[in-house]
Amino acid sequence: MNILLIHNFYRTPGGEDTVFRNEAELLKSHGQNVITFTKHNDDMEPEDLLSEAVFSRRSFRGVRNLIRANDIDIVHVHNDRFLISPSVFLAAKKENVPVVRTLHNFRMLCINAMLYRKDRVCRECLKEGRTVKLPAFIHGCYHGNRIHTLLNLRINSYAERHGLYKGVKYIALTDLNKEIFVSAGFNPDDIFVKPNFSFGFDLKDVEEGKKRRDFLYLGRLDPLKGIEEILSEWIKLPESFVLNVAGSGMEEYENRLRESYERYNIRFLGRLGNEEALKLLEGSKALIFASKWYEGFPMTIIESFSRKTPVIGLDFGNGGRLLRDIYGSDKPLIKDIGELPKRIETFDEDRENGLYDYDFNTLKPCTPEENYRILMEIYEKCIRSR
Repeated sequence: MNILLIHNFYRTPGGEDTVFRNEAELLKSHGQNVITFTKHNDDMEPEDLLSEAVFSRRSFRGVRNLIRANDIDIVHVHNDRFLISPSVFLAAKKENVPVVRTLHNFRMLCINAMLYRKDRVCRECLKEGRTVKLPAFIHGCYHGNRIHTLLNLRINSYAERHGLYKGVKYIALTDLNKEIFVSAGFNPDDIFVKPNFSFGFDLKDVEEGKKRRDFLYLGRLDPLKGIEEILSEWIKLPESFVLNVAGSGMEEYENRLRESYERYNIRFLGRLGNEEALKLLEGSKALIFASKWYEGFPMTIIESFSRKTPVIGLDFGNGGRLLRDIYGSDKPLIKDIGELPKRIETFDEDRENGLYDYDFNTLKPCTPEENYRILMEIYEKCIRSR
């Protein structure tokens, strides 16, 4: 199969970038002919928000030429903002090639992509069976700036008004995400569900009986990830309970966290490469997960279980849904971050008593082989439906 993967890289590296690379590698490893069309927002100039971001003629021509030159069977879009633009959907339509788009976030419904505002979940722009745009402008939801918010709303409005998304199929990363998009008016028949996967499952088996020490936070240092709440609870624990914090964030925010908490039983390790992170997971007692927004699909949870490391997480959003599915129960989850110290103190006993036991089969869709099967099945259905 000839597959065109499209992705616009962010200025700040994120999970979507990793998923794009991983899926390209997965498809190639199974003999598929993968062609990529990418751009990077590091190359974006201010005026591009007024021109390229709404409808890029360069992207339109580039994608049409790639489709013709490579006899493309399907186009798979991961991210189109800002330099690629929604023009690529029209390019595929003009060439009569089916398009599937992965819904990595909620940007088609919410201008800040997270359904989160002022430290709480926000669905103000989601009305029954439709979305509205006025609240986003009033609140300046894109980086707190009404002008930038208006420019982003213009992208959505242009694509909708010109039917650029008509006929597009979608991949939601979780059932919860699909439910949210359907509630906003998307046709449930147009949305497939496929989680992300981890190559961690393909590595050599975790060494059984390996001495595990300390606990781990792995991820971006960002208020939305609940890192401050985790740290403020952790300092209530005796010094013998150590939390390793692996990740980086905005320099000012990261420095503030280090100044406030590094003197306690907390070690800041900085940003790690994927192999380093997996190795650290394998040697940790548990991963701590307490994101405050829904999340698109929390990869750190899957990566943790790929190394047979349990997760202590909040019963909220996609993280909570995922953990409940894996454990088959909500008992291993915490309802409030204030429960964290007690859960840490009793962790060894709780694990020995089976609280964190799980059925590996629940993770099968997140393994490379099964995920590849699901993805190819989606592609084939999209091609048949054309």
